[in-house]
Amino acid sequence: MIIYTSQEVETMNSLKTVISEHSLFRDTFIMMIAMMLSNFFNYLYQLSMGRLLTPVEYGELFSLLSLFYIFSVFFTTVNTSITKFTSIYKINNEYGKIKTILVKASKSLALIGGLIFLGVVILSPYISKFLNIDNSLLVIILFASIPFGFVLPVYQGILRGLQRFGALGISTSSWSFFKLFFGVVLVLLGFGVVGGISGMFLAHVFALFITLVFLRDLLKVKGDDGINLRDIVNYSSLAFLAIFAYTTMWNIDVILVKHYLSPLEAGQYSAISVLGKIVLFAPGAVGMVIFPKAAEMHEKGEEHFHVLLKGLVLTLLISGGIVLAYALFPEFIITFIYGEKYLSVAPYLWRYGLAMMFFSLASVMVNYSLSINKTNISFYLLGLLATEIVLLSLGSKNIPTIINMLTGVSILMVIVLFIYIGRQK
Repeated sequence: MIIYTSQEVETMNSLKTVISEHSLFRDTFIMMIAMMLSNFFNYLYQLSMGRLLTPVEYGELFSLLSLFYIFSVFFTTVNTSITKFTSIYKINNEYGKIKTILVKASKSLALIGGLIFLGVVILSPYISKFLNIDNSLLVIILFASIPFGFVLPVYQGILRGLQRFGALGISTSSWSFFKLFFGVVLVLLGFGVVGGISGMFLAHVFALFITLVFLRDLLKVKGDDGINLRDIVNYSSLAFLAIFAYTTMWNIDVILVKHYLSPLEAGQYSAISVLGKIVLFAPGAVGMVIFPKAAEMHEKGEEHFHVLLKGLVLTLLISGGIVLAYALFPEFIITFIYGEKYLSVAPYLWRYGLAMMFFSLASVMVNYSLSINKTNISFYLLGLLATEIVLLSLGSKNIPTIINMLTGVSILMVIVLFIYIGRQK
């Protein structure tokens, strides 16, 4: 039996902390690069479709994509849940259980996705009519991606739980690249909106194959059926509520604006929102990295609150830097992106960005809470969502007031979540 002195124990703990900090910054950097590439390919896709398609076709394409993105909450929930339990099994070297999750979850979710697709096929004429689209085949082709869209987060969640961030980064960015590549090629070949939509379907197929290649070592492991599916389902249910509430909170303003404001004001607000969301998405890699690291430390019984604090600091530096640029150069940024026709909303850019900065900080806290099994955070988030909807619905219907209310809600959200986490700690 080896007995260590208190000084040796302190030295080893200090070394573990240094290694932990190094891996946190390294993995965050890897995922930031991957997400920057992904966002760059997505931007090129939007720009290319806007230039290659007619305005009517472009409107059809993005009304369909907006409908499809509703399912992103389900995909994110799958990713989060799989990440959580993969992290737990990784600690105990129970790779057989991880393989079992991979196989069983893939089969179950592919079946669910297939049933949803079948329902969409049946309802496609009505969906097309609601969206004022003549060709219901567009709806069918797009939603053919659903079975793959449910399975891909399983593979990516396992990579995330295993902390293979290099492979996860390639998987994430490859999806956006394939959507761009196949979408542009098929539109150039004369397939129009069908080509743009098919790019989405082919992106899912190819990204799924690439991601599975990164997990080929896991496929060789003997499966272990000793997993508690009830725990996974219970966790997933509350995680879904948390993710749904949080995601809706930074999307609901655009929906209400389109309902309450004039078409001109709604268009101006949309321009602010698109630029403002950059503040939200830029530090997204931080939450992705923090989740599995905090989950692993939690399961090992190690202190993990410092991971949250470092994540908040990183997020604040990234988001705060963009907000500062918006405050200093709003006219230049808006003119460069949209042209002079949106210059009237330049004074609101940094204020909207400030709201998104607080939402990005909240994202880190939501990821952290879910990683350490504090799923009842979902009830706080639902309460905050209800508060936001009431305030935005009852307040004055103009751009500055809506942005002020959004900022107030985002600040309140950060305060409530920080108090919640502090009390749990």
